[in-house]
Amino acid sequence: MTVPIQDNPSGIVGEVILRPVLPVEWAGAPGHRPYEAVITIMDAAGRIVAEVRSGADGRFAATLDPGTYCLRPESAALYPHAPPQTVVVERCRRTPVNIVYDSGIR
Repeated sequence: MTVPIQDNPSGIVGEVILRPVLPVEWAGAPGHRPYEAVITIMDAAGRIVAEVRSGADGRFAATLDPGTYCLRPESAALYPHAPPQTVVVERCRRTPVNIVYDSGIR
């Protein structure tokens, strides 16, 4: 379920990227790309309160009440993988979030 952003709500806005995208990185070459992913959002008690999906451009947004949340990037396999992260949402503010999936390329 994607939660729409309203005029001046509390919530999160973010971007999901996948990196590395090549086994060898060099100057001038893109080291990452946007990534479509499902992010599960849990409250401080561990209850799921929302689930968002990033678009093809890697961007996502969710309207949330003020509080502390755990974002759990979902993955169907060992790779790509991103660790969970904690975010604090303040009243009438959109907290920026960056989620980095490890592609497993070495």
